Amino acid sequence: MRRFYYRHSRGVTEVVVGRGVNYSDYVERPVVVIEEGLRNPLPGAPALVLRGGESVKSLDVLTQVYQFLHDAEADRSTTLVAVGGGALLDLATFAAGTYMRGIPLVQVPTTLLAMVDAALGGKGAVDWGPVKNLVGVFHQPAAVLGDLEWVSSLPQRIYISAFAEVVKYGVALDGDFYEWLRRNVDPLLGRSEAELEEAVFRSLRLKAAVVEADEFEERGIRQVLNVGHTVGHALERVLGLLHGEAVSLGIVAELRLWAKLGYLAERYAEEVRALLAAFGLPTEVKAGREQVEAAKRLVRYDKKRRGDYIYVPVVVRPGRWFLERLRPGEVAEAVEYVLS
Repeated sequence: MRRFYYRHSRGVTEVVVGRGVNYSDYVERPVVVIEEGLRNPLPGAPALVLRGGESVKSLDVLTQVYQFLHDAEADRSTTLVAVGGGALLDLATFAAGTYMRGIPLVQVPTTLLAMVDAALGGKGAVDWGPVKNLVGVFHQPAAVLGDLEWVSSLPQRIYISAFAEVVKYGVALDGDFYEWLRRNVDPLLGRSEAELEEAVFRSLRLKAAVVEADEFEERGIRQVLNVGHTVGHALERVLGLLHGEAVSLGIVAELRLWAKLGYLAERYAEEVRALLAAFGLPTEVKAGREQVEAAKRLVRYDKKRRGDYIYVPVVVRPGRWFLERLRPGEVAEAVEYVLS
């Protein structure tokens, strides 16, 4: 079992990665919001069972969570424990951050993608209409419990989709981690526990450092976590892809754009594409012209837009990046770079 801590406006978050977490050590007066079909790690605690997937991030479901908390007589000494994939964790973060103006939250991610992404960072949101994550809050968890036992039974497609986010951390933030990933594709695909724990732990350490430096996205530093997401979110919404699959396409599209604009050597764009492909992730996609235009429209109105510009993180080589402002139409054209 490995652990570390990161600091933020609410205090300190403990992050645990390993197998066989004793959940009761981390909560007092728990109430549980859990994805349908999963085992409650805190039997006896009041629990609300919800469906997983992006549809859970709605105002209607959020109201159900508020009603559950009210009926359970939750107060500011109650800990909301969220057990599930990334969408449910996003919803629970929003609920915990707004119920009684904030109650303690413990994240229990049950997919690899949720472990390396949604569980840490304190961003909670619900979708509105066609726009992903339009209504949201920042609310840091008291603990993130990355129990690798949950990963053992994941379907292979769900499992490998997470590596888009893992590769993102190496590409944008840590060249050494990027090279380590290139050397360890096979053991990671084989779910080797030592390599998997290392990948999750290093991913979370990298993300935590960014969150500590720019918790509320006020300094531009946290934008680096959006590498691949400007195009990726649009493709996810239009084509119904898994989040990790869409981010993989987004990374390829955006790196090709940076190479075209002269920021990144072509060989790095191709090397990253090959790494994503080695993990079994998509690097090109078939889409109809109407779908392509719909994705471009979503890119043009991405939430990172400020007036006439979108602020995007530009990778110049593995582990190095800067924040650039570009015309929305220029970024939207990157969608074309992953069409087969």
